[in-house]
Amino acid sequence: MKKLFNRHFEWGALSVGLLLMALMNPYTDYESSWCLFEKIGITFCPGEGLGHSIAFLARGEYMNSLEANIMGPFALIIISSRIIYLLNNKFFKRNKKSLHNG
Repeated sequence: MKKLFNRHFEWGALSVGLLLMALMNPYTDYESSWCLFEKIGITFCPGEGLGHSIAFLARGEYMNSLEANIMGPFALIIISSRIIYLLNNKFFKRNKKSLHNG
């Protein structure tokens, strides 16, 4: 069970996180931030608006996405690429390896 959890945790957590960001309401206020920098008194937060940016992207509102956080589209590409890479390694490469060995 622990091995199964370790094998699938990363792609599962990234997928759920991406799905939650895409489904959130991007028009909610920015006042409720979880930014660690703001919690310790630094006013600049590099990830502020990232979730909103991905939510706007999911709705096809590209300009709003860039205004929320310019790194949002890049974050979406990086997270999606990591999920695809992990799924490819977990399911498809394993099947190819077992076909060649057996």
